[in-house]
Amino acid sequence: MKIQIKFSKEEAEGFKNFCKLKPPELGDETFYKQIFFAGCNAMTEQIKELVAQHEQSKRDNPEADELNTDTEPSADTKESSFAEAASVTDPETPASEQPNEQSEN
Repeated sequence: MKIQIKFSKEEAEGFKNFCKLKPPELGDETFYKQIFFAGCNAMTEQIKELVAQHEQSKRDNPEADELNTDTEPSADTKESSFAEAASVTDPETPASEQPNEQSEN
């Protein structure tokens, strides 16, 4: 995979100065890979911390989570909604094509 990054003039200057710190025995390509993965690892750690903080805030304040309408419905809610939707007949579909519901007499 090839990654290309566009730097502003100031960012390019800063990167050139940073690259002066590269150990001489380390090739450029290896050095760039290490920089990239170090950045990925740092971002992963930041995301983990944010997720942990969010989970802790949910535990500390469960009422706030109930007010959040952006959350995904639970599996039980999805199943019951699906069952309700499946039991409703479609008025656009002819009766001969609708599923037969057998009633117990």
